[in-house]
Amino acid sequence: MSSLPTSSKDLNTSHGRSPIPIVLRRLFKTPKNLDFETAIWEMLHLIFKPRKAFRSFYYQRQTKNQWARDDPSFFILQIGLLTVSSIVWSIVYGHSIFGFLKMMINMIFVDFFFFGFAVATFFWLLLNRPTFKFRSALDSQVEWAYCFDVHCNAFLIIWVMLYFLQFLLLPIIHLHKWIGLFVGNSLYCFAFAHYFILTFYGYSQLAFLKSINFILFPALAFAVLYFISLVGIDLSSKLSFYNY
Repeated sequence: MSSLPTSSKDLNTSHGRSPIPIVLRRLFKTPKNLDFETAIWEMLHLIFKPRKAFRSFYYQRQTKNQWARDDPSFFILQIGLLTVSSIVWSIVYGHSIFGFLKMMINMIFVDFFFFGFAVATFFWLLLNRPTFKFRSALDSQVEWAYCFDVHCNAFLIIWVMLYFLQFLLLPIIHLHKWIGLFVGNSLYCFAFAHYFILTFYGYSQLAFLKSINFILFPALAFAVLYFISLVGIDLSSKLSFYNY
C-alpha cells in the first residue's frame, strides 16, 4: 500500500493544476455537493470526543490523498453559528442595528477570521522550518489551508464556551461578584486552553513533524492565569461580547 503523500507537490499533482483551491471551487457549487451531515458529525465529536474526530480526519485524508478540507460545509456551518450568535445576543440584550453589526463584525471578522489568519500563518511559517521536521521529510510542507483547518476545528470550542455557554450563564455570572468571577474566568481560561490542545491534536496528525509539544505551552499558561485571576481579575467582564 502506498503511503500518504506529505509534500505539497504530491498533493497538487493529485488534484490537477487549478490555481483555485478545491474547497473554494466547491463553495460556489450547488448545495447538493456539500456534505453537511459529515460536518455536523465532525463538530459533535470535536466537542465531545476530539481524539476520535482527529482519528477520523486522518483516515479521511488517507483516502482523499490530501490534508486540507475539500468540502466547505464545516466552514459554512461555523459562519452560520457565529451569525446566529450575534443575532441572539443582540436581540436579548437590546442592541441597535449598529450594535448588532458591530457585534457580528467582531465575532466573525475579528475573532474568527483575523485571529484565525494570524494563528494559521504563524504556525505555517514556524512548522515549515527544518527544525520541526524529521531529516527524512525535509521536503514535506505544511499547507496553509490545513493550518486554517486546524484553527477552524479548535475555534469550535471557543464558540461553545464563549458564544453559547457564556450567553446561557450570564444571569448567573451577574448574580454575585465571586460567582461571576469563578464562572466567567473558568469559561475563558478553559476555552483558550482547550483551543491550543485541539491545535496540538491537529498538527500531531502530520507524521513528518517533530518537537511540537510547545503548542501546549499556552494551555499551561492559561491554567496558571486561571488560578491567578481568581484573586480578583474578572476576565469575563473585560472580554465578554455583551460589552461590544
